[in-house]
Amino acid sequence: MPVVGSSAYNTAGQITALVRSLLNDSQGNLFTDSLLLPYVNSAYRKMQRAIGNAGAGGFIQDDALLVVASVTAADTSLQVSITDATVPPNQLPTDLLFPLKIWERPNGSAQDFVEMVDLSQHGGLPSRAQDATLSVWEWRADGIYFLGATQDMQIRLRYLKAYPDLTDATSPVLVRNAQEAIAYAAAALAAWSRGSPLAAKWDEAGADAIEDLVSAAVRREQNTSRRRRPFSARSGYTPF
Repeated sequence: MPVVGSSAYNTAGQITALVRSLLNDSQGNLFTDSLLLPYVNSAYRKMQRAIGNAGAGGFIQDDALLVVASVTAADTSLQVSITDATVPPNQLPTDLLFPLKIWERPNGSAQDFVEMVDLSQHGGLPSRAQDATLSVWEWRADGIYFLGATQDMQIRLRYLKAYPDLTDATSPVLVRNAQEAIAYAAAALAAWSRGSPLAAKWDEAGADAIEDLVSAAVRREQNTSRRRRPFSARSGYTPF
């Protein structure tokens, strides 16, 4: 028999087609793809937040490598940062929501990366002179802040990400088996914008479908075995 290509992901066009059927407009006389895409993207983002908050691993990105340039002179008042405005290629990844963990090593070396200490919830960065490593970091004001180091340091970044918005009918929906959850929620928004009584019905259906995806994500996490970490590691704070 012939080999048929397949993909685990739906496309935005499949979602909008389902939305039109739900709104009794299968022919697209009113609800075209261009009209529906803002509603679909809103539902897509809502679903991502719900699943991400449940701890689904699909929204974790790892091994983003960036360079933090050295400071010119040690200064206890000095801090350096990586933000969206940092000169490429060392700006924050465009899909980053917030960082989870950061490791460091001297730039250009083949040394093992050493995990840094996150002080975001521990009073922020201290005031001290820079040395050969960064050692600590803080997430604030949509940027990663460091004390700086006396040499260029390469960091490895692990972070929570968002999927890009859907731009046309061919855009892949990067969450598996999510077509109903997105379509129901998008149909609710589209119906609400037209004052349709169907809005409440599809909003409820969308919430139920998203909850099913969240429950599946939680079950996957519960089936993952984890070793208990020592108290000092669980606290997220160690002396440096």
